[in-house]
Amino acid sequence: MNAFGVSKIRTEVMRYLAQHPSGATSGQIARDLGATPMTVFRHLQELESQGMVVAAADSVRQGQRVMYRLDVDARDKALADYAKYLDGG
Repeated sequence: MNAFGVSKIRTEVMRYLAQHPSGATSGQIARDLGATPMTVFRHLQELESQGMVVAAADSVRQGQRVMYRLDVDARDKALADYAKYLDGG
């Protein structure tokens, strides 16, 4: 992924969520990746603004903790669009 200038931690967050399809909190992700909660939270916010990650609705919250999950369709579309762009399309 280094060839594309991709953020290692952002890639790890997306990979983590892909492996946990029911979702995870920012704290869970941070602990499991060995990253700071604030770093993970910032990346989750950015990924959410790009449509790659969905934050759980209020009815799915666990106390104050928000569950995040990967939008696999959005990820796959973004990857396909990027590949098409790289191919000159």
